[in-house]
Amino acid sequence: MTRRSIIAVLAVVVSCLGLAWFIAPVKAAAPTRIGVFDSRAIAIAYWRSDEGMQQLRALHDEYAKAKAANDEKRANELEQEGPWQQVRMHQQAFSTATVATILEKVSDKLPGVAKEAGVSAIVSKWEVPYKDASIETVDVTLPIVRLLNRDEQMLKMVAQIQAQPPIPFEKLPLDPKM
Repeated sequence: MTRRSIIAVLAVVVSCLGLAWFIAPVKAAAPTRIGVFDSRAIAIAYWRSDEGMQQLRALHDEYAKAKAANDEKRANELEQEGPWQQVRMHQQAFSTATVATILEKVSDKLPGVAKEAGVSAIVSKWEVPYKDASIETVDVTLPIVRLLNRDEQMLKMVAQIQAQPPIPFEKLPLDPKM
């Protein structure tokens, strides 16, 4: 074989390899996986948990102490806070209000939930107004609920909660005296 023939053969081989690479099926990138949760289930799980009930009892106990001490200023503040706390709880449990302060209580455990679900982030399902086809959502509601409240009855309620659409936030009453 002459030098010219060798170069021609190499050129053909390189061209074929280049063409094969070009027309070979391109491997699709794995979709980005995002964990989503139903904030209503998170709220109900927390407020029905021992810690949530303790928080409500603490508010009530503080009110009773203020009344017993004749601290009318503090008692009046707490008389206002209690109903407003109820309004916030209703916004979380029946609509789409944020549960960020609840999730702070288990923030150290959320990376484990994310790892177990194979997701890169965890967000409220109500806070994803758009996602393109390369985003895959994974429901992580139940694993988060389990961090807050492992009561079997609560775990059964999650499915019932998620089967109902949330009440539009703007349709919830804001008057704490209702």
